[in-house]
Amino acid sequence: MKKIITILLAAVISMVAAKTSSAQTPYIGGSLTAAYHDIFRLDTHFLGGYEFNDKWAIGGGLGLDIAAYDEDAAAAAFLGANVRFTPWHNKVLFTDIKFRTDTIINEGIESADIGLSGSLRFRVSDHFDIFTDFVSLGARYENDSFSPLIGIFGNGCTLGVHYRL
Repeated sequence: MKKIITILLAAVISMVAAKTSSAQTPYIGGSLTAAYHDIFRLDTHFLGGYEFNDKWAIGGGLGLDIAAYDEDAAAAAFLGANVRFTPWHNKVLFTDIKFRTDTIINEGIESADIGLSGSLRFRVSDHFDIFTDFVSLGARYENDSFSPLIGIFGNGCTLGVHYRL
């Protein structure tokens, strides 16, 4: 009797583990962002991360941010990280909330953002998503001062892709 219970318990554990591990997926991708906060910025980022299940994922990015001043332009490196939570989804549309931190580096830290952003993700196929980040709520540390990041287009709009491996 003990052997039968042990075998059944092992079968249940292996089924649960197989179901859980099938949803865990690494992803890569990229994004293009147009943003305005005292200056116009155009950002290109390479992204990567890991989806634990259909609700939680972590990710990060590296990239190049180009800022346009009155008659001048400057480029800076980008380094970012985020935790993504998906409160609602169906087979095609996903609503995401991202807790994110972004740092712009140009001869030292130029600015650092921390906050939340809303996102819509469209599942094109089993491996391919298109997403947009469009609402930011948080704070930016720049020039030894904090400023709020609130708005739909005042802080930026992102269009990007994820490819799940």
